[in-house]
Amino acid sequence: MTRLNTFQPVAFAAAVVVMSFLSVPSFAQPVAESPAATPAGTVTTFHRKSSGSLGTFDGPVVWTFTHATWEGRPAVIQMARLGGSAFDPKTHANMATLDAEGKATMVFDPPVGFQWPMQVGKTWTSKHTVTTPATGRSVPLEVNWKVEAWEDVTVPAGTYKAYKVVTTNNFGEVETRWTAPAAGIVLAKRLVTRPASHPQGAGELEAVLLSQVPPAK
Repeated sequence: MTRLNTFQPVAFAAAVVVMSFLSVPSFAQPVAESPAATPAGTVTTFHRKSSGSLGTFDGPVVWTFTHATWEGRPAVIQMARLGGSAFDPKTHANMATLDAEGKATMVFDPPVGFQWPMQVGKTWTSKHTVTTPATGRSVPLEVNWKVEAWEDVTVPAGTYKAYKVVTTNNFGEVETRWTAPAAGIVLAKRLVTRPASHPQGAGELEAVLLSQVPPAK
């Protein structure tokens, strides 16, 4: 009589399970090698609600992007009615905040921004000097970063797969940003909380993307 080998089906099933785990990378969370590119002429509109030291406001804010130079360096300039920022075009790190005339109100050395490539679980600490040109005063800034998740974020502009990045700085300010490089979305949502101990006082801010309109071809 031929004896049934019960080990074979068990071993085969185990092998299938192992192979299924080995195939997980095809469904794994992606690694973003670089930030979303923002073509010159792009117009983004956010709904901003803020209070305290972050300003009392509840309404739309329209940003227009241009490609130019700032302090002799290539820059992506993001401007709204009351001011804007100059960003490094390769990393989208913030080099300076600007007033309505394009003059720097704060300069960051080195620029403040994400560290690339980006993937869930990544943490790092960055150190900067923040200078106010009007007074010449400089203060140290230290930021702790963590990429907490890769998840769906739903805003009025749509639903995107985005990295959720949380930062805490040495002034106690906590900021959470959702960025979707694969969808060409630099910022889909932003939350900021400042404690009463912050040098500028307590404050809160929420900004959600209403629309992003590419330049006309």
